[in-house]
Amino acid sequence: MRWLIGISLCCALSATALAQAPTENRTDLPIIGSETLEDAQGEAMRLLVIGDALAGGLGAGMTRRAEAEGGFEIANRFKEESGAARPEVHDWAVALPKILEGNEFDAVVVLLGVNDRQEIRAEGNRLSFGTPEWQAAYTQQLDRILDSIKAAGLPVFWVAPPPMGDFRYDADVRAIAELQKGRVEAKGGRFIDVRTSFLTPDGQFMDRGLDDTGTITNLRASDGVGFYKEGNNKFGQLVLAEIRGAEKTSAAAMPLKESKDDKPAADGPSSPSFGQDNVDGTVSEFQPEVT
Repeated sequence: MRWLIGISLCCALSATALAQAPTENRTDLPIIGSETLEDAQGEAMRLLVIGDALAGGLGAGMTRRAEAEGGFEIANRFKEESGAARPEVHDWAVALPKILEGNEFDAVVVLLGVNDRQEIRAEGNRLSFGTPEWQAAYTQQLDRILDSIKAAGLPVFWVAPPPMGDFRYDADVRAIAELQKGRVEAKGGRFIDVRTSFLTPDGQFMDRGLDDTGTITNLRASDGVGFYKEGNNKFGQLVLAEIRGAEKTSAAAMPLKESKDDKPAADGPSSPSFGQDNVDGTVSEFQPEVT
């Protein structure tokens, strides 16, 4: 399947993807247990995975690896077109309390960002991607999501988007990830970045490589955004390894809490320069197959 990722990209647009109506997707495993990582010692750790279409694939990969390795139970909620930039498409800050109510998860895993390379609508204005005003508004949306997890008293593991095949798109997604990293760490969460595992030794996009079993195979789809099943398995394995390590060291075992520098600076958040290509109102969407 081809994905619509913004007018500045060189890849072809998928008319089929445009025609599909937004749907909320979910996969579940039984949820039983406690509220903190410490309580999960010696039993399966219950993870809620949320986000966009890539999060759907990540959740599927994590589920398969959890079945093989044990130690985790995965529940997956994803909306393919969602992101932090457009809460009017799907507002995770509003949806999360409803998802968490009545369910006893040990932590929340978030993957968002590849749909965020677009303008933000704020107070009747359209903020162009990458401007200081856009960055400030995007930071506010990130904080809303993080605060909704914090209110539930749960740790958060925020996963950085993987490398993109198009170099301009990749540069913008990396800048988005830097904004995410700053806010997640300011809120006391754990930012997981396994980007280098999907790059060649010289730092180039890698579509083929070792999967979770050590077999050389195709990992990334031809459009340079999505994953094949084997790629999702590897992605899931890497993320679970990071979470397992955090559980052992208790580095991320406390609920989200404010840090001293939680508030952004008055002149806007600090981040690398964004690319100069603006979407100018065009919605950046993609709808990969979840395998």
